[in-house]
Amino acid sequence: MSIENLIKNAVKKHFNASVTGIGTCGKGASGAVYRVECDGKIKTLAVKISEHPELMLQEFEMLSFLKEKTSSKIPQVYFFEKYDNTGVIAMEFIDGISGTDKALKYRLNKRHLAESIVDNLLVIQRTNNDKFGPYNNAVYDTWKEYYRVFADEIYAFSLSKHSQGELDDVVMKAVDLSYSSFDKIFAEENFKPTLIHGDYWMPNFIIDKKRMKLLSVVDPFNVMWADPEYELFAMTVGFGRKLKLYEIYKSKTDVSQFCDMKLELYALYSELLWYKKLGKITHSYLKMRSKRLIKEMKKNNII
Repeated sequence: MSIENLIKNAVKKHFNASVTGIGTCGKGASGAVYRVECDGKIKTLAVKISEHPELMLQEFEMLSFLKEKTSSKIPQVYFFEKYDNTGVIAMEFIDGISGTDKALKYRLNKRHLAESIVDNLLVIQRTNNDKFGPYNNAVYDTWKEYYRVFADEIYAFSLSKHSQGELDDVVMKAVDLSYSSFDKIFAEENFKPTLIHGDYWMPNFIIDKKRMKLLSVVDPFNVMWADPEYELFAMTVGFGRKLKLYEIYKSKTDVSQFCDMKLELYALYSELLWYKKLGKITHSYLKMRSKRLIKEMKKNNII
C-alpha cells in the first residue's frame, strides 16, 4: 500500500474524514513525518510513518503518557495504526521548524531559545515516582539496581558485536571498563525516580523561529523513571552544544559529583541501544563518546 493510501485509510477510519493534501515535513532514523490536511473537525495533522511498527506503538504510548503526566510541551496524540509491517501515528500538528534547521544559527536571542528548552526539561523532571523502571512498570527500589539490568544487556550485545568485528576496540574498551566499574560510578544516589523523555535533543524539538522559543518536543525514546541526569548527554551534541544547553541546565539545578562522567556513559550505552534496535549506527560517534568516557573515568579516579 502506498504512503498516500496508508494515510487516507487511517484518517478515514479514525476521523471519518477525507484527506485533502499531504506534504513532507521531515525524515529521521525511525520514520518520516507528513503534514496532512483534512476536511474533518481537525484540519491539520502530523502523521508519522515507519517500517518499525513496534517502535511506533511504543512512541505513541510514551507520548500519550508524557502528555497525561506533565505540563511540558508535548503534542496531543490521536491514534496509532498498523498496516502489515508499517506503523502510523497521528498527532497534533505544531507549526514551527525543526531544532536542526540551519536558520537557527543566524538568529538572535539564542539564549532565550536555550532557556526555553532547559526550562521545559525541568518541567518534565518535576514529575516523580516511588520506584525506578519503565514508565509503565516501575518496580525497582534504586536506580543502580534498574540500570544494571540494562547495562548487562548492553555489555552482552557489545561483546557479541565486537567478536563479529562490528564494534571498534576503543568502544569495547570503554564498555568493558565502565561495566566492571559500575558500582563505583553509581555509588552516589540521592535522587527520586524522575520521569524522562529519553531522547531530549535538537532534532526532536519544534521551534518558533520568530520568537526563538521551544514549541514542542516529539519522538520520546525509552521513557522511564530514572536518574534525572540520564538524558543530559543529548544536550551536548550538535546545535545543542552550541546553545550550551548542558551548562545552562547545571546553572539551574544541583547536579551530582559524577554528572559529567555519567553523561558520557549514558551517551555511549544509549547509542549502543539504538544500534541493537535499528541494526545500524554511526561508529565515529560511538568512538568519540567512548574516548570521552574513558577520560572522565580517569579524571574521577574510577580507573
